[in-house]
Amino acid sequence: MIIPRLRDPGQAELKAQARRLVMTFRLVRSEAVLHGEPFRLNFDLDAGRYWITSADGGEGLDDGLGTLGTLARGTRLDDPVQFVDVSFPDLGGSVNQGQVYTMFYPDGSIDITVIRLATYANAYTLYVDPMKMKLVPLEGNREISFAQ
Repeated sequence: MIIPRLRDPGQAELKAQARRLVMTFRLVRSEAVLHGEPFRLNFDLDAGRYWITSADGGEGLDDGLGTLGTLARGTRLDDPVQFVDVSFPDLGGSVNQGQVYTMFYPDGSIDITVIRLATYANAYTLYVDPMKMKLVPLEGNREISFAQ
């Protein structure tokens, strides 16, 4: 007897959201370099939402955000995916509620950030690789260690 293997829709959505965040990091970094000004990727952990603003938090489309389209207006994580926490190893802190942000600088650097996403059964850990300045996704809830 053959039993069909059913895909977990939560796992598929988690993977899609992780990929979307990786692409968002890549885009915002490129925009910061291209425009020669810093940008922020803001996270609202309670609402499961993220959006892009200028470094001062302004959301006007005249400050380079016009080219970012819907990302400047925000993206919401789809159920059942949610933020577990966002941590900043350089600052020694982790946040699991409220709003935080990651800075993207004109020289191509990014604040070192670790983001954990999860569903009821699965998790992804995404971290900024300090050498390559890009977001790296890993399946599972991982502890990331950065050598000093």
